[in-house]
Amino acid sequence: MQSIDSWPCQADLRQGAAEAPVVDSALRQGLVRVLLTTPSMTGRGGVSQYWRILKSHWRDDVQYLAIGSRTDERQFVTPLRLLNDWWRFARTLRGGDFDIVHVNPSLLPKSLVRDGVLLLLAKALGKQVVVFVHGWHPGWDSVFPTYLRYAFRFVYGRADAFVVLGDRFKRRVRVLGYKKPIFVARAPIADELLLDHDDKPTEQGTMSCSKFRILFLARVEREKGIYEALDTYWILRQQHSVVSLTVAGDGPELTAARQYAIARHLSDVSFVGHVDGTEKRHLYATANAYLLPSHHEGLPLSVLEAMALGLPIVTCDVGGLPDFFENRRMGFISSRRDPEVLASLLSLLISNPSLCANIREFNRTYARSHFTGGQIANGLERIYRSVLGEADDTVL
Repeated sequence: MQSIDSWPCQADLRQGAAEAPVVDSALRQGLVRVLLTTPSMTGRGGVSQYWRILKSHWRDDVQYLAIGSRTDERQFVTPLRLLNDWWRFARTLRGGDFDIVHVNPSLLPKSLVRDGVLLLLAKALGKQVVVFVHGWHPGWDSVFPTYLRYAFRFVYGRADAFVVLGDRFKRRVRVLGYKKPIFVARAPIADELLLDHDDKPTEQGTMSCSKFRILFLARVEREKGIYEALDTYWILRQQHSVVSLTVAGDGPELTAARQYAIARHLSDVSFVGHVDGTEKRHLYATANAYLLPSHHEGLPLSVLEAMALGLPIVTCDVGGLPDFFENRRMGFISSRRDPEVLASLLSLLISNPSLCANIREFNRTYARSHFTGGQIANGLERIYRSVLGEADDTVL
């Protein structure tokens, strides 16, 4: 099986493909027409961000359809919204000349039921279906009762292909009984983070600056490793007076994390809340290292973004990261979230400016060679064609 990130990128990108009007197949000049279900495009989650980045890079005719919970949705509204989502999906599918249906469930009960109905509707209407699993709670699938495994195989076994974000996820889909092709994808970096600007970092990886700035940029929640990050920083402060920590992001643990930092008397810690656009780029550009001791991931976009801006990475062996991450060349990936271990890895970066400089250059080059929106969109389009029997067997 070939990972889609290894397929060549097409240079001619068609802007606005996601909003293209319905046209007759004969007039589409060989384009594949895809109905892609997504979360709300205004959401801050990683899946929403994934599809926002790709929206301007499609060469095929990809139409987005928002499915799933809305911001501040009240619980009693959920069943009605779910029925409405299924009805809108069926109406859109019947009214359009779609070749492929692409759904994006997480491997969690609510999402599997919601998108399982979409899959069955699409197959009833004679469509080919691709299932892309982004979210994956560790161990949840391993405790599937037998009847749920049968239900998974009965419903999701009808999909024509699966896409996952790492080889370990491919193995878990096989354990659940899926027999058809499974592709491994990577994640795209937003175009604005790949552009060269005047704010290109000049101090990263050196000790000429007054502080060695560590950045944690993620949703502030326990499972992203916020408390391990704060404990790691506390250890580093005992050893290196030059370090500082910036926590960027919002989430359910933001207030508690602030209080935790105060209780531990952590100085030089900044909580800046949610950031985006130029503010996000500035944080990456002015940091010296990126820390993410996450408990589980699909493929964290923030790690790829940090690499694109030249940051050495200190992270954990989660999700799809081990598929490509090279220790010492990209930073350090640890099998443990022990703050003592993470602090020792960051200390290696602090005390070795030449290592930081080498990592910085390698990461910038690697990210720009593997994680562009055009490359990822092109790879997914190759999957669509393979499902339709229009690509050669080497993509499987």
